[in-house]
Amino acid sequence: MNDPVQQTLARFIGGELSAEMTLMYWLKLGHSVEMIESRLVQDSASTPRLSPLLDLLRAQCAGCQRIAKMIAANVDTEALAPSVDEGIDFCRRLFDWSVQQSREASVALYSLGSPQLLSEATGEVVQWLEEQGLVSQQARIVDVGCGTGRLEVALSSKVGSILGLDVSPAMVAHARSNCSGLPNVKIELSEGRGFATIPSQTLDLVLAVDSFPYLFQSGKSLLADHFAEAARVLRPGGALVVFELSYGRSRREDQDDFNALSAAVGLEVAVAAAQPFRLWDGLAFLSYKPAANVA
Repeated sequence: MNDPVQQTLARFIGGELSAEMTLMYWLKLGHSVEMIESRLVQDSASTPRLSPLLDLLRAQCAGCQRIAKMIAANVDTEALAPSVDEGIDFCRRLFDWSVQQSREASVALYSLGSPQLLSEATGEVVQWLEEQGLVSQQARIVDVGCGTGRLEVALSSKVGSILGLDVSPAMVAHARSNCSGLPNVKIELSEGRGFATIPSQTLDLVLAVDSFPYLFQSGKSLLADHFAEAARVLRPGGALVVFELSYGRSRREDQDDFNALSAAVGLEVAVAAAQPFRLWDGLAFLSYKPAANVA
């Protein structure tokens, strides 16, 4: 099966992809909303299991149209940057532009530009963190690539404090607006190279939701630097959580790299390349800083 559309539809029918992810992947192939609707009308007649895709497309038509225009603008790329500096500059420009097109799609394209779908996806992330025992009223968190502050808003009542970092001034402006009035949330513009303002061994959780792929694109050395920084700022027993390590590679490659990068800075892997979400097919990774030995 060489047709990428058919491959994506087969994954949806097989339960591997949500309807939201299926439409997102289809849109990323460059097809118009009208073409997708036409094909779904035709295919769902013989394959009723495709009907939810057609219903979702019609319900989120305006958002899908906006995403199609964003993709057609050809601003984004998964190509490796020529240098770390150029990679960081690219991310800054990309997200300054993206958030002006759609606040929801700029942080999660599979939200299809819908605030409700983005809220559901964010809720799944928070639930997983809670299930891992990483959320408490005492927890001190840094969110790497915080975007518009959606995790900060969702977590603020559940944790001690959360610092959101982002390289995009436009994203930071949106995050500060969204988090206004939350006394335990702080949003800072980052240079994209680490956590220089954070003292060592002061955090319980370093969180990266779909931001590390852009570090990977900027240069694997930058990714390794962030693992080292995570190990530095985490207290003993603290955790690094990464959702998506890279784009366009195999699950095994990401698993192997996460294991190696964690081991290199003394972090112990607990979860590598799990797929815990219904809506998003993002891979989940978790490693811990070993707890201090008690004499």
